[in-house]
Amino acid sequence: MSRKHASRPLVLLVVLCVAAVGAVLAGATQPLSASQFANTGHWVFNSKLNRVFHIDGATANIDAQLRVDGEAGSQVLQSDTSGYVVGQNRITEFDKASLEERRSVPAPEQETPVGIEVVGGPYAVYRQAGQIVRLGDPAAAIPTGGPIGTPAVTDDGTVWFHRTGEGGICTVELDAVEISDCPVSAPKDHHGALTLVDGRPAFVDQFTGRLHVIDGDSLGEGVDLGVPLRPGFRPAARDTDGRLAILDDGSLILVDTRTTPVTTKTVPLGSGDFQGPVSTGDVVAVVDVRKGAVLTFDAAGKRLDSEPIDDKNGGDPRLSQGEDDRIYVEDGGGTQVLVVATDGTVTDVDTSVEPADREDRPVREPVPGRGEPTENDRTDNNDERDRPGVPVTPPNRDPGPERQTPPPVPPSRPGAPGGVGAQPANGAATVTWSAAADNRAPITGYVVSWRGGNGQTGTTTVAGGRARIPGLANGVRYEITVAAVNRVGTGPAAATSVTPNAPVSAPGRPTGLTANYDENDRPTRDVTLNWGQPPLNGGTLAHYEVNASGIGTQNVTGTSVVYPQVQASQNITFTVRAVTRTPDGQTLIGQPATAVHENTVPVRSVQISQGGPSDTGNCNPPDCFWVNATMSGFDPDTTYDITLSSQDNANVVTEQFTTDGTGAGTYNQLNYDVPGNQVWVTVDQQESNRITWQPGTPRLEPQIALSKGALTEDHCGQEPDCAWMHVVMTGFEPNTDYLVIPYSDVDDGYSNEGHTTRTDANGDATFDQFAYAGPGERPWVETEVSGIGPVRSNQVTW
Repeated sequence: MSRKHASRPLVLLVVLCVAAVGAVLAGATQPLSASQFANTGHWVFNSKLNRVFHIDGATANIDAQLRVDGEAGSQVLQSDTSGYVVGQNRITEFDKASLEERRSVPAPEQETPVGIEVVGGPYAVYRQAGQIVRLGDPAAAIPTGGPIGTPAVTDDGTVWFHRTGEGGICTVELDAVEISDCPVSAPKDHHGALTLVDGRPAFVDQFTGRLHVIDGDSLGEGVDLGVPLRPGFRPAARDTDGRLAILDDGSLILVDTRTTPVTTKTVPLGSGDFQGPVSTGDVVAVVDVRKGAVLTFDAAGKRLDSEPIDDKNGGDPRLSQGEDDRIYVEDGGGTQVLVVATDGTVTDVDTSVEPADREDRPVREPVPGRGEPTENDRTDNNDERDRPGVPVTPPNRDPGPERQTPPPVPPSRPGAPGGVGAQPANGAATVTWSAAADNRAPITGYVVSWRGGNGQTGTTTVAGGRARIPGLANGVRYEITVAAVNRVGTGPAAATSVTPNAPVSAPGRPTGLTANYDENDRPTRDVTLNWGQPPLNGGTLAHYEVNASGIGTQNVTGTSVVYPQVQASQNITFTVRAVTRTPDGQTLIGQPATAVHENTVPVRSVQISQGGPSDTGNCNPPDCFWVNATMSGFDPDTTYDITLSSQDNANVVTEQFTTDGTGAGTYNQLNYDVPGNQVWVTVDQQESNRITWQPGTPRLEPQIALSKGALTEDHCGQEPDCAWMHVVMTGFEPNTDYLVIPYSDVDDGYSNEGHTTRTDANGDATFDQFAYAGPGERPWVETEVSGIGPVRSNQVTW
C-alpha cells in the first residue's frame, strides 16, 4: 500500500498571518480570535525538537507550531482557547491564538495520565492515584476515592468512572468541581470497564461476560456477550455503528448489542502486543505495537486500511479520539502522526523536521495591545513563496539593512531520550529508550538512575538504548530516569516507573469441593460446601467467590460456607473460584471448581383401588367396599389430610394418616358404596388416579330341598322302594357349577362321585340323579359354596 504523506506547508497559519498584516494595513485593531483554532485537529509534542505541532484533521496538514520546553513522552490536550503539554512531572499551558506559553506548573501526580478531549474538558485522568483533573474552565482536581478504570464521557460532557476496588460507578458533570453522584455499583472486585452503547453508559463485566447498560440508578440486568473475556480485555470508549469493539488477547471482538441474543464476530489479529481499540463511531482502529502498524476496520470487521509506524522502537504509540470524530495515532517521540478518517483511511503526517530558519518566514505586524510578535508567532512560508502563481503580499515597510549570516550555533547538552519505558521482571527491570538529540556533540552514554519506595537507589551508565537493572525488590515501585551525556554535559532526564514482581498467574482450581446435605431432610435442608485452597501461583489470596445457580454469589475468606434452608427439590450448581491480587494491584480470578445439589425428592404419587367388602354405619353392602390408598414421595414422618371425593361429592370424608421415614404410607380406612360414580382421593393437593366404583354381589342364601321322587329300577334292581332323590337348589350363584354329593345316616357318602349340576341365571337348579332304596333310612345331599362353606339339604325318611 502506498504511503499517504501530507504536504508540509503551514497553509492555515500563513493565511492568518497575511490576513493579520492586511488587517493592520487597513487599520483593523481586533486581536486574532481563538475560534480560528477551535477543537478540531490534533496537537502533538515532538520531544526531540521541543516543539508542538497542530495537525488539521481534514487536510492532514500542519497549520501551526510553537516551541515548548516539555518532557519526553508528553501528550498535548486542548480546550477552546488553550493547549496543555502534559508530562509526568509538569504541565505547560500555551495560548492557541497567540501561540505563546502561558505558564508551567508541577503535575499533581507522578503518573502518566489518560488524556480525554471532550466538551467541558480536557481532562487528565490519574487512574492509579484516583484523581480527575480538568485543565479547562473551570479548572479542578477532583479526587475519586481510590483507583479507577478508564472513564467514559457522554455527549453532554458527563464523565463516568468506575472505582475498581469497591465497584462504585460515579459521575462528574459538566463544569462540576467535585463528584456529582454515584448512582450505581458493579459487583465488588469484578474486573470490568465502562463504555458507551448508543450514547448510554454501560459496564462490561469481565467475570460474568455480560454488558450492563446504566439506566438512571439501575445497572440493568445485562446481556450475555456470548464470548469469554480475559482479564486484560479492553473495550472501545463507544460503539461502532451499534457494535461494541473489544480487544482481547490478539483478537478484535465485535459485539452487536442490537440483536437478541447478541451476535459476535471475532477478527483474529495474530500474536503480538496491541493497543486500542478506539472508535470514531463508524470505524475502529487498533495499533500492532510489535509490527508497528495502524489497522482500521468497519463495524462488520472488514479491514479498511493499514499504515506503518516508522519509529517502532521509540516508545509505545498513543491513540486518541479527537473532537472532530477522527482518530490520531502518535509515535513514541511525537515525530509522526497517523490520522484515521471517518471512512477508515489512514494518512501519514511527518512531524520530525525542524522548522526553517527564521529569516525565511514572514513577520507578523504587532497587534495593538499585544506587543512585538514572538518567535512562536512566525511560521515557514517557503512552500507558498516557491509555488508558481501564488502571490505574496510584500510588507508595507522598509526592509532595513541586509541581514548578516549568523555565526555557527555552538554545541549544547543533548536533548531528552524518547519513549522511555520499563518492563518488570522477577527482582529486576529492563529499561528501553530511543536516542536523544545530540545537539551538535556526539552522545557518549546514557545515565540510568533509580530510586525505590523502600529507599533503594542506584545508577549505571550504558552506551545504547537498553539497560537491565538487577537486584530490585519485588512489589516495590521504582522511579527510573534516563539522561543522555555528551562532552558539553548531561541533558534533561526522561522518567518512567516500574514495580518488579515475581511471575504471577491466575490461581488454580480449589481442591476437593463437596456439597454435603441430608437427602432425607425435606422440604428444605442446609447445604455445606467444603474445599481446599488451590495453588495461588504467586498472588495473594483476596477471597473466594462462591456462586450458587439461582441463588446468588457471596465472597468468603475461609474454605467452607453454608447455604441454609435450600429447597430439597432444587437442582443447584455451586461454583467456587479463588480471587487473588498481584503485587501491582491487579485482580486475578482463578479456575472454577463445581459441585452439585441434586433434586432428591421423589415424585409424589397417590394410587387407589377398590378393596374388599365393608359394612359400617354409613356404608352398606353389597356395594360397600374399602378404598385402598398408597402414597409415596411425601415428606417423611409427616401427618397429612386424605380426602375421599366422588363426582357428586367433593368431600365424602376427610381423615388423616402419617408417612413413614421415607415419605411413604398406606391408608385403608376409607369406604364407599355408590356404584358407577368416579372416586379419587387427594393428599396435600396431589390427586390420585380416578376409578369407577363397581357394584357388589348380593349376599347368597343358598338352600337345598330334598324329597322322594318317582320310583325307578335304575341302580336299585327290583327293589320295591327304589325311587329318585328329587333335589331342588335355590339362592345359589347364577350360572355356576356345583358338585352335589348324596349322604345317608346308614352309609355316609355312598356315592363317592356325586353329581355336578349348573345353576340357571337365577341361581336355581333341579335334578333327579340319585336313586335310593332303604326303608326307614334318612338320606340328604350337600354341596360346597365359596365364601359360605357346606350347604346341606333337609333329611328325608325313606
